[in-house]
Amino acid sequence: MDPFEILVEAHRPAMKPVLAKLVGILREHNVPYVIGGANALSLYVRPRMTVDVDAFVDVARKHQIDRALASQFELVSIGMFHSKFKQADVEVDILYSGAHAEDFALASARDAVILGTPLKAPSPEALLWLYVASEKELNFYDGLELIRSVPQLDVALVRRQLERQQPELLGKLEKMLTTARQPVVTYEEARARRANGAPAGPARSRPRKAPRKAASSAAVRSPGSRARAARPARRPPARRKA
Repeated sequence: MDPFEILVEAHRPAMKPVLAKLVGILREHNVPYVIGGANALSLYVRPRMTVDVDAFVDVARKHQIDRALASQFELVSIGMFHSKFKQADVEVDILYSGAHAEDFALASARDAVILGTPLKAPSPEALLWLYVASEKELNFYDGLELIRSVPQLDVALVRRQLERQQPELLGKLEKMLTTARQPVVTYEEARARRANGAPAGPARSRPRKAPRKAASSAAVRSPGSRARAARPARRPPARRKA
């Protein structure tokens, strides 16, 4: 099993059969589609867990696909460009194309295998455009991971597409590229920086919180001494006021 499959098997095993079932329905109806979201991202970067399966589908077949999926999954909602279904603890989000990024994703679809299912997935360039167009903060960081993890990513192609179709997003793409070029700070490095001193504001606020957390932990560990543990935590503010 690949890393994403191991992750899903440990945390949400129902996702594997749900993805296979969804792809089977889309293939049976011969509808253009790509699987997106964290499922597609797992093809290019270190995978992260997700609770749903996203698919971008040709809007021309919307009513037919909505009916087909509603007969096989629990129906949650049907919207103009977004329909939601569910099976077990896995949500299925169907996003009907119509936006430039989605149309590009369908046009540049490639064969892939995710969770053991052969399917259609977006190219890394299409995935980056989808992330740039997304308003979700998480997708900004997904875009950073994609840029850092795929050296052959054709950023120039994405830039040209934005210049023609969505020039208002060029600034966001450049911000993403600039951020991705900055050194990645590991958890250990972040801890070391905090220990050696942080910017003035955060550095002053964190030490004040530490005694209160320590007192609270002591109270939990020794319920009988809860009053004694709480009093010292309140004294320092009193002395500072005086």
